[in-house]
Amino acid sequence: MRYILLLTGLLFFYGSIALANHPKTFYVSHSAVIGNEGTKSHPFGSLKEAQQAIRFYRTTEDYKLHPRNIIVWLRGGIYELSEGFNLTEKDSGSKESSTTYQAYPGEKVVITGGKVLPFNNVYPITNSRERSRIIGQSVVNKIKVIDLKTCNLFDYGKYRITGFRRPYVNASMELFINGNPYHLARFPNEKQIKIAAEDILDSGLISDHFYPGCICFDKKKLALWKEAHDVFVCGNFKYAWATDQLRVQEMDSISGKVKFADAHMFGISGGKKWNQYFYFNLLEEIDAPGEYYIDHQKGLLYFYPLEELKPSDTIMVSTLDEALVSLKRASYIRFKNLSFEVGRGIGIYMENTISNKVENCTISNMGIVGICIGKGSKPSLRYGHPNEMHPFYPKEKLSGGIGSLYEELYENPIFNREGGKGNGVINCIIKNTGCGGVSIGGGNRLTLERGDNYLYNCEFTNCGRLDYSYKAPVNIDGVGNEIRHCKFNSCPATAIYVHGNNHIIEYNVIDGACKFMDDQGAVYIGRDPSELGNIVRYNFFKDIGTFGITVGVYLDDGACGSQIYGNVFYKAGSINILIGGGCYNKIENNLFIESELALHLDNRLQNWAKNFLQPGGTFELRLKAVNYQNPPFSVQYPEMVSYFENNPSLPQYNVIKNNIFFKVKQVCNEKKVCDSIGGENLVIDQSLGFKDSIKLDFSLKKNSIVFHKMSGFKAVPFKKIGRLY
Repeated sequence: MRYILLLTGLLFFYGSIALANHPKTFYVSHSAVIGNEGTKSHPFGSLKEAQQAIRFYRTTEDYKLHPRNIIVWLRGGIYELSEGFNLTEKDSGSKESSTTYQAYPGEKVVITGGKVLPFNNVYPITNSRERSRIIGQSVVNKIKVIDLKTCNLFDYGKYRITGFRRPYVNASMELFINGNPYHLARFPNEKQIKIAAEDILDSGLISDHFYPGCICFDKKKLALWKEAHDVFVCGNFKYAWATDQLRVQEMDSISGKVKFADAHMFGISGGKKWNQYFYFNLLEEIDAPGEYYIDHQKGLLYFYPLEELKPSDTIMVSTLDEALVSLKRASYIRFKNLSFEVGRGIGIYMENTISNKVENCTISNMGIVGICIGKGSKPSLRYGHPNEMHPFYPKEKLSGGIGSLYEELYENPIFNREGGKGNGVINCIIKNTGCGGVSIGGGNRLTLERGDNYLYNCEFTNCGRLDYSYKAPVNIDGVGNEIRHCKFNSCPATAIYVHGNNHIIEYNVIDGACKFMDDQGAVYIGRDPSELGNIVRYNFFKDIGTFGITVGVYLDDGACGSQIYGNVFYKAGSINILIGGGCYNKIENNLFIESELALHLDNRLQNWAKNFLQPGGTFELRLKAVNYQNPPFSVQYPEMVSYFENNPSLPQYNVIKNNIFFKVKQVCNEKKVCDSIGGENLVIDQSLGFKDSIKLDFSLKKNSIVFHKMSGFKAVPFKKIGRLY
């Protein structure tokens, strides 16, 4: 009897282990009826049904006795969301029992904040007045129309001003066909209108006071736009790094006068390469494939297809304003092998979450960003440059959005986004987003507690369709977050915009950043000496910039305490690394190849930027905000305790050693630094022994001359840089 009881106990024990290792499964199908059991043969008809079933399951004795992982299998198809899928603390799992929403093997699942429009609702333009408005009469028969009202669509959103120092705002209704984003009809189609000095009728600036300006334009073209309304302009009206989209208030075809309804912070000027702009939201200018226009009064969508339409094509417009998926205090949840496509705002949003993962997913065609980790800041109703001396941005956190976050961080650098801890975005594609790709926060700058949120093995493409001014493919802030093994494809401005401490940016490829930008860097950090401990290592920077001052790693306006180690810079901007007056930066073991200028170092804090160091000035405010003379800051960064006593106006204590400068036209621009080059650094023109420089494989062979001439140089693990799979 004793042996029978022992055997029974063992069977129960191992059976419990087997059950615990076997996940609990539910099934969902977009074509199923509501009210099913959630089995494979009778799946739920919505994500919300699965959510409720999981909540109930976690209350059962079965779960309490044998907690196990939960998988929700989503069958293939398009899941149209009429409202966001919102997960809360009630949906949280644990280390032992996580929840995964996952595509069924071999099936494509699209979760969308858009609505698919029936092919049979597409028809040609028949209204003679509408046809006559189209300037390109030779293509008018190729333009299609959909009456959105017949699709039960009446909310077309609102066109809003965007740009430099303006908040993140939702897009209005947009058009996507077969996953391709269309753009509002514009003039000119591809190039932009250059602004000459004589074109400016009113610069919109008197001293420091700015107001809507006025320019002149082609009278004949303006006459053709006499019926147009809600017209916008987009351009670089002063600086290349301050792009704005502004409303047009008045167009006078008699005088050629175009008056704006909104101000540009720096006024309007002309003569620079980047002083260019274009007009958009013009029905009259639909004359190229990929353009569209929505008549908000009549509810009519006009578009010029990229290719001839077929009944199998997916025509979709964005309808959802809130995030497609929102996780608030919801932890240990994973989304895997899914596509999140089309929305007016954010794709996936998290706040106060732990160990959530977005894995093997595509996030595309969003109006703002693909993913946001951490709260934003309430948008300011006032337009102006942030002022740390007299803050005016509201210190009110914004749940579910970004708003004026980065302006708030300028005024209030210890703003805690409540980004949670250990959340990851893994092997994802983020593309065709409106205002940047990922906004990743986490950690506490007062306590220096790490967030440990991370991006791993992701790829970013076209992450600034609508606004890219300081809205980078990745904006990272807080403390101790990571960007690893990612690929950044060509973007008009900065690829990674950094705030905070102790972030790690490593093993990334940044290819083609700052393509329409002056005075910007592919990786940018600046104007806050308290943002120390950031590491940029083992990255490959190539083909950075087109004109003006473009930089690989830009340590701007007194940035301190960054480590730039083991990177490869190949034709990486007009300057590879720029130190703008900062201290305690380490530039070590980097490989500079065919550069115009490898290193720029200046003493701006002794001249035009000296006010930052004034008593009660910007730098004192920012250092005091983090209690820089007290633990934990003083323990982690002891060199900063006496920052103001050590003459910080001089760019001192920067270490530049064990770097290789190969076929570099100018190594540096600062004499003292240049005098030290050649001691612990190597300037060389002869072959280094790359494995395959033609294919841009800059791995060094074992017998490379570098290791003979510079024993301190450590081989850069070039093959490990970039996406791993």
